[in-house]
Parts: sequence; structure tokens; C-alpha cells
Amino acid sequence: MTRRAIVHARLVLAGGVREGGLLVDGGRIEAVLSPAQAPPDGVDVIDAGGAHVAPGLIDVHVHGGGGFDLMTDDIEQVRAYARWVAARGVTSFLVSTSGRDHAQIIARLRALAPAVGAAAGSARVLGFHLEGPFINPVRKGAFNPKWLRLPDAGEYAEMVSASGGNIRQMTLAPELPGADAIIDALRASGATASMGHTDATYAEAMHAIERGATHVTHCFNAMRPFRHRDPGVLGAVMTSDPVTAELIGDGAHVDYAAARVLLRAKGAAHVVLITDGMPLAGTDDGESEWEGARIRVEGGKAVRVSDGTIIGGVITLDEAVRNAVAHMGVPLHDAVAMASANAARAMGAGDQYGVLAAGYAADFIVMDDDLVVVETWVAGERVYAAP
Repeated sequence: MTRRAIVHARLVLAGGVREGGLLVDGGRIEAVLSPAQAPPDGVDVIDAGGAHVAPGLIDVHVHGGGGFDLMTDDIEQVRAYARWVAARGVTSFLVSTSGRDHAQIIARLRALAPAVGAAAGSARVLGFHLEGPFINPVRKGAFNPKWLRLPDAGEYAEMVSASGGNIRQMTLAPELPGADAIIDALRASGATASMGHTDATYAEAMHAIERGATHVTHCFNAMRPFRHRDPGVLGAVMTSDPVTAELIGDGAHVDYAAARVLLRAKGAAHVVLITDGMPLAGTDDGESEWEGARIRVEGGKAVRVSDGTIIGGVITLDEAVRNAVAHMGVPLHDAVAMASANAARAMGAGDQYGVLAAGYAADFIVMDDDLVVVETWVAGERVYAAP
């Protein structure tokens, strides 16, 4: 790998935006340079021309985009998505998947496990997010209730094995019998236990948090609503500092005013921007088949044609960052962190990804004044440049 210096940049750092540069070598950031520091002799110097240079974006909850499907056993779909999404500023993501039965989940994990890790010319697959099958039919959202079942620690162990030990996150309903054992197993395997598709009461959610649940899946969506005499899982999340909350940043799944409430309660450091993207995301297609249902884009989100049920998101993560700045009152450095450092930390990789600092992966993006991605770099190599 070539040793490089990025100079004349506006660096998007944890505490704000400041002028400077980066020295990268061996796929990692060697140093953050001040404006007064000249790059060492013999390195490849790239002039950012005053553009923003920010950590690469990380999507911990996405099912597809650009016409590519991650709910599959076709590894080429995942690889094609990884190339496509790099142009949207994403440098790492979790493959979010499930299945109609245990056998299909195992087949998908086993088939896609070889995709995990760095890939030339694309975003990096960091592992899997299992959304289900241990979720509450009362809050099933778009899931077919026939796919859902009670938590089974034996099934989870088989999933871990099939994934090659690459399950990073699992969404489950903590109120279901057997959920405690799954939370214990997730913690033991280094994965994140995320509460979602849940009808948990406040007490049930607090029990799960005390047990080791540290995350909540697409906050507000597919969960018991907050009421002043029944605060539910939302009340537990908003009053528990260690818990991070996913937020679909499109203004359609969650009104921007509600997003601001969440940010006021949690602080930007505990909110993770996600897309919950479907294959339709980032395309001009209005309608398609997906997971046995006809879906269409309507009101800025994907819905099931038959009954209007929300299926998922159609934005990209760079759009979510722009929305956070424009509509949620979030400073740029916090908006970027919500889609990078916070995401990495939520899945236990906060010491490797999501920050422009020495020792971290040299995954970064270059954005123009409108916060549009013009370059994406993964492991110190440029994988996308705007035409």
C-alpha cells in the first residue's frame, strides 16, 4: 500500500471541523496533520482543495440498495452492493438479514460469510445483523408472522457457527420467553443485543438493559409507543445512558420533531443514523418484488402495496447525514459521528473504525460544500471518485 498524505482539508473531527490533513500508511491513519505540518518526503501528496474530509460512514442496519439485495444467499449481490454503496460514502456496513425459517437463515449466513472483511474497490462488510426471528408478532412490522418464533439459544449457536463467528448484532424482543439466554449468548460472543420489534414494558426493557442489551433497533418504529403511564421501551431507552438508539434519518419513518426529542433525551453521541435500506433505495424504480411481497416507494419510504405497511427505507446514509444537519439541528461533526463513530462503537468496533485519528482504519470520505460525497477511501485506497 502507498504511503499518502491528504493536505488542505477541512477535517471533520470529534470536537468540530478544523483545517489539517492526514498521513496514511498500511491501510491505517498514521497521523493527523496540522496546517503547519508538511508531509514527509517521498509520500504521495493529495490536495483536498479545502473540501471536507470525514470518517467513512458505517451502516449497521441495511437490507439493500441500488437494486441489490442483502436478504439473499447470493454473495455476488452483496459484493455488488458493497461497490455501489461506496459511492454514497459508506466504507463499512453490516449485512442485515433474516429468513422464512431457521434453515434459510443458516443458508444465507453460510453463503455470505466469505464476504466479510476488506474487499478491493468497495465498502467493507464488517459482519451480520440478524433482524429476527426472535421478535414479537404484535410488533412484526413488515415481517411475515409465520417467520417468527420464540428465542432458542441452540438456534442462535448454529447461526454464530454458520456466520463464521461474524454476527455483530441481533434484534430481538426482550419480553419473549427465552430472551435472557439470547442476550447472554450475544454478550458472550461479543455481539450487540438490540431491542426491536418489541412490545416490552418499561420494566421488561430495563431488565434487558440490566442483562446486557445496549442498543435499540430503528427507534420509534415497530415498538410499543411511549405513553405517560406506560413509557415502554422508549422510556427505558431515553433514560438509560449506555443504550444507543438507531434512527432512520429520512423524516418519513420518524418525524424530524420526534428525532429532535430523541436527540435532546439521548444526546447525539448515543444516536446512530441508519437507512434500513431496501433494494429500491437510491434507485429510480417505483415498484418491485422483495421477500415475497410487492413493494413501492411512497412518501419517502418503501411500503407494501397490498396494505401500505412500511417495509423500510429508500435513502442512502449520506442523505441521512445531510438531513440531520438540515432538519434535526445537528452540527456537521455530530451528524457525521452519528453515522460513523457511534455506529462503530455500538457494534463493538469503536477502537478501529469511525474516527480520524492515529491507529484507526484509513476509511474516509471527501465531501463538497453541499456535503455531497466526491471521493471514498477504504483502507487508504480510493474506491470511488465522482465523475
